[in-house]
Amino acid sequence: MKRSNEIGWAQVRAGIFIVVVLVLTAVAILLMGQKTKMFMRTSMISIVMKNVVGLKVGAPVWLAGVDIGVVREVTFEDAEHSNRVLIVADVDTDAHRKIGADSIITIKTRGLMGEKYVDILPSATYQKNPPTSFVGQSVHTLDDVAQKAGVTFERINQVVDTIQSGNGTLGKLARDPQLYINAVQLTTELQQLATSLNRGQGTVGRLIKSPEPYDRLVKILERADRMLLEVQTADGSLNKLIHDKELYTKLVTLADKSNQAASDVRELNRRLTSKDSTLGMLINDKELYQKGVTLLSRADTSMRELEGLLRKIKEGDGTAARLVNDRDVYDKLYRVVDQLNLLVEDVRRNPSRYIRFSLF
Repeated sequence: MKRSNEIGWAQVRAGIFIVVVLVLTAVAILLMGQKTKMFMRTSMISIVMKNVVGLKVGAPVWLAGVDIGVVREVTFEDAEHSNRVLIVADVDTDAHRKIGADSIITIKTRGLMGEKYVDILPSATYQKNPPTSFVGQSVHTLDDVAQKAGVTFERINQVVDTIQSGNGTLGKLARDPQLYINAVQLTTELQQLATSLNRGQGTVGRLIKSPEPYDRLVKILERADRMLLEVQTADGSLNKLIHDKELYTKLVTLADKSNQAASDVRELNRRLTSKDSTLGMLINDKELYQKGVTLLSRADTSMRELEGLLRKIKEGDGTAARLVNDRDVYDKLYRVVDQLNLLVEDVRRNPSRYIRFSLF
């Protein structure tokens, strides 16, 4: 009996051990399956970044929030010549076709201090042969934010120190007592102005308090309204100018004729000033102009000479002068001409008295 009891306990311990091993094996298989994605077809991709902000091997890879793979390796791409970090990951083959050159790859954190993971925004196209090498975008870390915040706070402190020392516009606004005095005086003057306006004093006050300007404005508007109404209802010229379509047509026709007349005038001017026309030659021919100037000069010289001759005749004692100035000579010459005229008439009437003709 004792021996059979001991054999039974050993068998129980062996069974418990086997069960525990099986449970641990199942848990390990499940965990490894979740981490390594061993139950799906995978493709290997490589991502190059300047800073991986603490990304570790085994970190998940997400595509639009979907877990599609795991990080296999994190190392420097070329430690001797570059500081860039190479990330090698295995991703689902079907999901890999949604990763292209236009995809945005960054490293994010689950929560504030959680696990790092690779976040990928999908491409706009579905590719049968997608690329395997990508360049990720660096993200701002908490240290970068703290550093920028420190620089900002330092600048704010400098501005505050400047203001407190009374330098600059803000410093003078904060430290100069005269500014406060001027502001108080301005407030007092504005209050006095408002009181004066409320009492109706001055031009602006009368405009505000007196109803007369308002009444006049209303009357002007009423007169303008009546005038417009009369224009619209009357049969005068102004109404016709506004509503008569025939008059508008005539004005348009007149404008067209005016344009045509202007065109004709321009054409006539072009023809008159053309070098092929007489007037154009007179206007444009410089040689003709020079000849005209020369002719005018000669005419002026001739007139001067003629004036000199007439002056000599008038002032001199010669024959021509006596013919022009002496009345007696004029009378004698007149009588001679008259006698010659009588002689010619007598010769015409009695030619035989003066001319005798004989053959023998």
